[in-house]
Amino acid sequence: MEPEARDRAGSPRLLDLPQPPPQLAVGIHDSIKRAILAGRIGPGERINQELIARELGVSRTPVREALTVLASEGLVTIVPRRGAYVSTFGERDVHEIYDVRELLEPHAASTACMLATLTEVEGLRRLEDELERAGDADPERAFELNRQFHHRLCAPCANRVLLQLLEAIWSQQTALRIYAYYAQSARALERTHAEHRAIVEAFAARDPERTGTLVRDHIQAAHQALVTLMAAPAAGAA
Repeated sequence: MEPEARDRAGSPRLLDLPQPPPQLAVGIHDSIKRAILAGRIGPGERINQELIARELGVSRTPVREALTVLASEGLVTIVPRRGAYVSTFGERDVHEIYDVRELLEPHAASTACMLATLTEVEGLRRLEDELERAGDADPERAFELNRQFHHRLCAPCANRVLLQLLEAIWSQQTALRIYAYYAQSARALERTHAEHRAIVEAFAARDPERTGTLVRDHIQAAHQALVTLMAAPAAGAA
């Protein structure tokens, strides 16, 4: 069993934040961001600036600076005279993102599979292998690998307008929070990887109809799983 993390005074470290690198505000920003994505500070939870400053051995000033940047990224909401809170997302955010993806990605992927080079096909296969190895230990890295997977899946379609629209969806911070939340379900991750592998095989076989169908099914399954996951805490509290 690993020893319990403690601060300099010997008290347990409640958030167990990773220590920041020398660039103070940047390091604190990254530390808090990882804690949010890993679920150590949950949606809607107040961020205790004094506790963070104590755990990291810094003053509150760089913590406030880091929170201001996180607020500009959409991960944190700052309420005057009340403090900073982890931003929440609801079913509307989920529906809007997945509705647009379901409309655009199947068409892009089915076109791309007919135009992709062998190098692009093998690169897609290697990327899914890397995503599976990443697991859920680093949600931010897993999100980035997942974003790259979907980008490479669609990129060979060579439709610049379509790709720009998809890139806006894949990159926004709401999508990052949603993926981190979804990734907390081990069953959801296993299903995602299985679906990715099936998509890669259809893509490699140059089968546009099957590729498009699998991509659509993949997005719909993720959408439904996330809605179910979001509803679970409320159901448990009832």
